[in-house]
Amino acid sequence: MVFYNKSALDDIEDIFIGLLTWTTKDNFQPRMSFEEVWKYRSDLFDEGLDLDKLIYRFNAKFESHKKYGQYVHRFDKNKRTQWYYIYDIDEKGDIYINKIISNYLTQN
Repeated sequence: MVFYNKSALDDIEDIFIGLLTWTTKDNFQPRMSFEEVWKYRSDLFDEGLDLDKLIYRFNAKFESHKKYGQYVHRFDKNKRTQWYYIYDIDEKGDIYINKIISNYLTQN
């Protein structure tokens, strides 16, 4: 089974709020509608629920990921944005998602 810890759930909600209130400045990217943001949030949540179906697991390699868990899954949401799910697995095979972080915040 897959479980989200409170921090990972907070990450999803922070992303949701961030997208709703996002100002595009001078890069001419359109704001997202509420429906688009809600779908984006749902996609993020659902992606995590499928982690128990993965055949291969990748060890976290970035220091900014290792502090949150042993494994990482990358979700390519669009051409510019990737989301990293950092998680651990217990002895029963249950998955605990600890953190969700974007490629923009990932540091080596």
